[in-house]
Amino acid sequence: MILRSAYFLLQFHRQTLTPLASLTGFRSMSDQVHGTAKTGFVDGENYDRFRPSYTDEVVKIIASIITDSQTGKDNNLQYDCVELGAGTGKLTKKLLNELSQVSKTRYLATDLMDGFLGMLRRNCPQPLNTKVCSADNIPLPSESVQTVIAAQCFHWFANTASITEINRILTPSGKFIMVWNNKDWKVPWIKDMEEILTRYYGDTPRALSYQWKTAIENCSQFRCVRHSFLPGTQLQGRGEDVIGHFSSISVIASLEKEEKKLVQEEMKRVLDKHGLMSDTEDIVIPFHTELYVAEKVHCC
Repeated sequence: MILRSAYFLLQFHRQTLTPLASLTGFRSMSDQVHGTAKTGFVDGENYDRFRPSYTDEVVKIIASIITDSQTGKDNNLQYDCVELGAGTGKLTKKLLNELSQVSKTRYLATDLMDGFLGMLRRNCPQPLNTKVCSADNIPLPSESVQTVIAAQCFHWFANTASITEINRILTPSGKFIMVWNNKDWKVPWIKDMEEILTRYYGDTPRALSYQWKTAIENCSQFRCVRHSFLPGTQLQGRGEDVIGHFSSISVIASLEKEEKKLVQEEMKRVLDKHGLMSDTEDIVIPFHTELYVAEKVHCC
């Protein structure tokens, strides 16, 4: 099931940057945490339970981008791939498994929540380097990474500081891969759920606002080389599972207990209205996968 990565804990409103040209003088982690983040993403087990995985198709595409970028000729290279906002590793586990079949890949998984990375390490059987850091302050040398991935999270840090920092660590022509699992909001009952969520979003970043796309396309440091909409995973469960999924979304997860209970009751009424509450049949939540790949065009 879906839950925005804990990597949302970034300076979303920050629009300026002091360039980071070396490993000295790195800033401490952002203390300008979005209000929704402070209370909406604290339960790694809940995160892992309700966040969707990724289809084999998109995992193979991402793996091929990573392996096609591998040259092995740069002595400054530290990682073939750095994953930002890796969360509990739903993408990481499948991607590492795919990569292990075709190449030896130096991979670093990062997140702002050490507890989430602890669960990621448990979910991924193979040895894995992890680091707690933010997208606007990555403790790696310049031009030392060939591919950066942000799964279900770039909308949380789509700002000048983070984009410039991602550009800094990428090698020339390095790739920045963004991927989202998006629900099909055209389905009538999901649209009704969306109306509930919208009441609570306010200024909370959302992938479907496409502000992230404006940010990356208005940046001269990158150019788009692929933007695809692919079939996504199809999650299913009983009514309480579906309500649990929607309750795990940041703006609902951050509510006080009593208000959250009222929202969950309203969600149940939506499912009742559409004749979906059943003790014997699962409800299907349809997703599509959005893949956006940008290529570094010059260094900062």
